[in-house]
Amino acid sequence: MKGTALAPSQHIRSTLGRARTSRTAFAGVVLLSATLALSACGTQQAGTAAIVDGSAISEQDVQAVAVELAPLAQGQQQISPSIVLGNLILEPYVLAEAGKGAPNDAQVRQAIAKVANPSSLTMNVVRTNLAIQSLSPAAKKSILAKLGKAKVTVNPRYGSFNATQAALVPISPNWIKASASPGAK
Repeated sequence: MKGTALAPSQHIRSTLGRARTSRTAFAGVVLLSATLALSACGTQQAGTAAIVDGSAISEQDVQAVAVELAPLAQGQQQISPSIVLGNLILEPYVLAEAGKGAPNDAQVRQAIAKVANPSSLTMNVVRTNLAIQSLSPAAKKSILAKLGKAKVTVNPRYGSFNATQAALVPISPNWIKASASPGAK
């Protein structure tokens, strides 16, 4: 088809098609950029309460354990999702340090006798809490050293993780900052 020229109507349609494709591609790039920018807020997986060295802790698990442990609350003191999440973050470090000295299933069940049929996750949260109480100061120091090297990302709704305190600390209510207007200096 050498030397075949496009008719004027074909040339216009071809140019319009390229323009539509360019606008669609541009809109796609803008949408992708916005998605990536928003995903940088807090954790990087939807429905995740925290990520500890690449392992995700789901918000659903945190909430389920908090509900299971609710019968243990005494008076005004509630077992909040933040307390549960803190224990789930500490769990691998505490249980590794406790080793064979970690409470067994019978001890955990005795501690939470009011909870009917606790899940394995609830059992581990309680096991972690009990194990912390029995650790030596040297073991606690070892855990803090390991936590200092760990990559812990927490969903801002739960606060931020302070490795030196091995605890979640609240974030100010204005953790989402408004950007300055383009004309402001």
